[in-house]
Amino acid sequence: MKKLFVLIVLMAGIVWGAEAQSKGITFEQTKEWKKVLKKAKKEKKLIFIDCYTSWCGPCKMLSSQVFTREDVGNQFNADFVNVKYDMEKDADGVMLKDKFEVKAFPTLVFVDPNTQQVVHKMVGAGSAEWLMEGGKIAKDPQNNLSGLTKRYEAGERTTDLLSRYLTALSSAYMQEKQGAVAAEYLNALSDDEIVTKDNWELIKKNVSDPLSKPIRQVIANIGRFYEVAGKEVVDYKLENSIKGAVAEIMYWRSGNGEFNEARNAELVKLLQSLDYAFIPGALAGLYTAEYVRKGDYKGMLNSMREAFKYNVFRNGEDQMYFQNNIEALTGCDDKALVQEGIDWIDTRCAQTKDYFAKANLMNSKARLLTKNGDTLGADKAKMEEEKYNKEGEKRSGGKAVRAIRMN
Repeated sequence: MKKLFVLIVLMAGIVWGAEAQSKGITFEQTKEWKKVLKKAKKEKKLIFIDCYTSWCGPCKMLSSQVFTREDVGNQFNADFVNVKYDMEKDADGVMLKDKFEVKAFPTLVFVDPNTQQVVHKMVGAGSAEWLMEGGKIAKDPQNNLSGLTKRYEAGERTTDLLSRYLTALSSAYMQEKQGAVAAEYLNALSDDEIVTKDNWELIKKNVSDPLSKPIRQVIANIGRFYEVAGKEVVDYKLENSIKGAVAEIMYWRSGNGEFNEARNAELVKLLQSLDYAFIPGALAGLYTAEYVRKGDYKGMLNSMREAFKYNVFRNGEDQMYFQNNIEALTGCDDKALVQEGIDWIDTRCAQTKDYFAKANLMNSKARLLTKNGDTLGADKAKMEEEKYNKEGEKRSGGKAVRAIRMN
């Protein structure tokens, strides 16, 4: 009787496991691309490929929270032959990574098995609804990425086509193509033609360079764009575009390629013509960056003092400005100037209330101490960094986490 009971439990577990698995997407067991192609051709279905890596967090989220959904499984099991490849470990995965130009993870690819061409691509992770909508578009030969590309290359330029195509290019992380398509259409419009709600949406989603013709047209016709899109929305777009261009110049360092002096001069000229609250801080960033590029660290420090004297920053921008420039002293061979930077860090740290900001300042201090050959002092600064970081987490109750430094 006891053996019978155990057998029943085991059988129930197997049935339950199979049922649970069937609720989500059923991925092919084989990793052989030729076999996947053969099955898809036989069933006359597109191939859905989950391109992942073992270290990719969003990939794991898709696998555990989205691919397992019953509604997702119902759709994808009916419409596609589904397969997963670790793009770094599976032999055919490595091959397909190059074949389908997979450059980020996760990337979700829909392939025609007859031509082995990508008909649709989605980069990143989203909700189940996002994935299901992507699956529907992939099956639509007129509106998937391949279909939209063909329509565009055939000369179609309706606003609906452009909107769909740019959205598909963005989803596929084809930024260069996305920018080129947006520019080709928008650059051909006159001031009177460009001021429409639809064109504003194209600019907002696809144009980021403040020196581009569309953004310059927005600036030149600001009142009219306020009418079609709203002052707050337009100003927000302009501020982010300008700050992005300024940050690119501020963070440039030798070794990052040739610096574009003409673009820098053009950006300075544009900012000098505008009257927004954030402009003085943006100009300060550009002026100080010029001293850094020239290796004039004394001039850099004086430029920084001038900016702080006139209080040109807002919303915490002073911290980013200070830290980016003070760390440029790691390229300075004048120990006295480097020490000046170290002392200034200590002064700011004493005046700063935010513990995560204090931690970042100690990180900068450790770098400058290392530059001056004070390894013991650098170790102490790193200990202070850790102390402030823990205090920040403690005071936030674990709700805030310090941003990870990228350099």
